[in-house]
Amino acid sequence: MALRGGPHESVANRPPADLTTVNSTVLEHIRTVAQRLRNQDGYMSQFVELTKPLHMYLGDDLDGVLDRVWRETKANNSKERSVAEYADSSRPRVWKATELEGSKPKIWLAKQRIPRAGVTVLVGDEGIGKSLLWVWIVGAVTTGKPLPEFGIPARESQHVRLVLTEDDWSTEVRPRLELVGADLDYVTVIATAKDGSGAPVFPSDDMELVYKDPVPALVIVDAWLDTVPGSLNVQTPQDARLALHPWKDVAVHTGAAVVLMTHTNRAKGTAREKYGITGELRKKARMALFAQRDEQGRLLVGPEKANGTAIVAASMFTIEVVQVRQATDDDDGTVARVKYLGQSDHNAADLADSSSMKPEHMWLINHLGEGPRQNVVERAVEEGFKAYKIRLAAKDLKVKFDRVGYPAVSEWSLP
Repeated sequence: MALRGGPHESVANRPPADLTTVNSTVLEHIRTVAQRLRNQDGYMSQFVELTKPLHMYLGDDLDGVLDRVWRETKANNSKERSVAEYADSSRPRVWKATELEGSKPKIWLAKQRIPRAGVTVLVGDEGIGKSLLWVWIVGAVTTGKPLPEFGIPARESQHVRLVLTEDDWSTEVRPRLELVGADLDYVTVIATAKDGSGAPVFPSDDMELVYKDPVPALVIVDAWLDTVPGSLNVQTPQDARLALHPWKDVAVHTGAAVVLMTHTNRAKGTAREKYGITGELRKKARMALFAQRDEQGRLLVGPEKANGTAIVAASMFTIEVVQVRQATDDDDGTVARVKYLGQSDHNAADLADSSSMKPEHMWLINHLGEGPRQNVVERAVEEGFKAYKIRLAAKDLKVKFDRVGYPAVSEWSLP
């Protein structure tokens, strides 16, 4: 019986597996994973899940090797040592380089874009399609289908955990997941009610919910700032560190890729200047992806900051609106998704830094990016723009104007 469903008596009763045939670097890595889980009261099922990328190197007796490493780690669990010894071990000391963990390969959820065991910030203007992007990624992760254009190879299906504060589950998130073909059996949501509402607050005791089985390969928090307690001011380095630290722990101890979604401000200038209130988060994260719309309304997403890897060119997407059910007076029956167009000639930071687009131009591109809209000027005024500036921006962008319906109303769309 395979260990994938948990330890089995037949494995426990047979002779221990031979570890001498396993590559020493690989063996050291899986022992490190086991030790971290033991220190966090982790489970064997988590250990099996987190070591999946290395299973191909463990030989024919995969279950036996995993079982032996787990049992030996359990026997030497740091929690079984004396209190004094444990206290001493938690204090800083001088280590020989050879006493520390050995070299390990980087592990990616999406190569050079989203690391495993690390925190990624995905930042961009509100309403440009950032949520549609992570839905596209979840569709691949939960089904094992590859997205080679975004650095995701074919794999076994993996679990995803969602924390949602902005979009409604049943009318927005679930229809989008279904449209991209995501396997909902591999999706879990942290919420207080069955309708998906009631987002948790982090850091707090709610953090335990992120560690619950099944162990996620990907954690999405959309939007991160909504989950931060009001007592923390994330514009200060100290509070930003407090707010981010629990997510770094989640990433390290579970091996998950943690993606925190945030919004930019309306500032012109460099990408860093556009981070606004979440600028400190960028400094602490391992990877920062910057999302933006260009003058053609395309969504551009790519690394703006990357620790330990080269910054690759931005990926280009269009927003595709699909008719999934019959339209009614209350519902147009459509659901949006991203469609990959290709790779940009520039990286995300260059594109953001070179942009001299005025805020009203960018707002109009973002607002019309998902298709024709009505009552555009009224909506812009509600969001703090001057009506005449929106009309001038529409002229500059060569926005198309149509009269639709009865009585006729003005409908705007990008050329």
